[in-house]
Amino acid sequence: MILLPLQDSASGCASYIVGDEATGRALVVDPLASLGVPAYVLALADAGLHAALVIDTHVHAGHLSAARELAATLRTPLGLHRSAPATYAFEPLREGQHLDLGQLDVLVLETPGHTPDGVSLVVTDRSRAHEPWAVLTGDALFVGDVGRPDLAADDEDDARAAAAALFSSLHEKILALPDTVEVYPAHFGASTCGGLFLNKKTSSTIGFERRHNRLLQIADRDAFVDQVLALRKPPPETAQALRRANLGHDDEAVAVAQREVVA
Repeated sequence: MILLPLQDSASGCASYIVGDEATGRALVVDPLASLGVPAYVLALADAGLHAALVIDTHVHAGHLSAARELAATLRTPLGLHRSAPATYAFEPLREGQHLDLGQLDVLVLETPGHTPDGVSLVVTDRSRAHEPWAVLTGDALFVGDVGRPDLAADDEDDARAAAAALFSSLHEKILALPDTVEVYPAHFGASTCGGLFLNKKTSSTIGFERRHNRLLQIADRDAFVDQVLALRKPPPETAQALRRANLGHDDEAVAVAQREVVA
């Protein structure tokens, strides 16, 4: 198995290439426009991999995605959650779907909360074991924190409903994984997509987060919702423009998003 993180430390954004050494088939997950498409093309070539699918774990509101441009460059399908309201064609990802890369199996979990269209990807290396090895959690679970539920919400009631959905995604799906599973989130450190406890460390394990992530210690759904909403950072001013740009709206949102990348 090959797992290559490609990160933008200034914005606290992380993307990944996950590939099978034997078949050369790979996924590119959450590619960043700030790093540029050539960075992913070169990383795939250096590792001897070819992309079978480019995936965004959700429609991002914290940065401009390179998924569409990269998928077009590589002539590879683009995968998004089946409910994503994108204006462009994509391959719908569904709960329980398996993405077969050879000895690597990637299981799709629907994990709404940060956005309604969130997915997490559970990676099993069958050449070593038939239990999961890692999970790419997108913006559901971070190191020390969880995804904020308000960036795709229309109002405070919508944000509360999203936080309740996040509680279910975490406790019923992600925390159902074994403690040994490694956690690779889409954000760390400086990102505005988490709360006050977002750690600068870029990976963890299910067991460590289960024991030491303060928000996962809250067993009551309503108390979790209250705490997550109370600990929000100020929302980025460009959040809605970035989300619209990543949904494919060809208007001023794209220009605003592009200025964000340059800045």
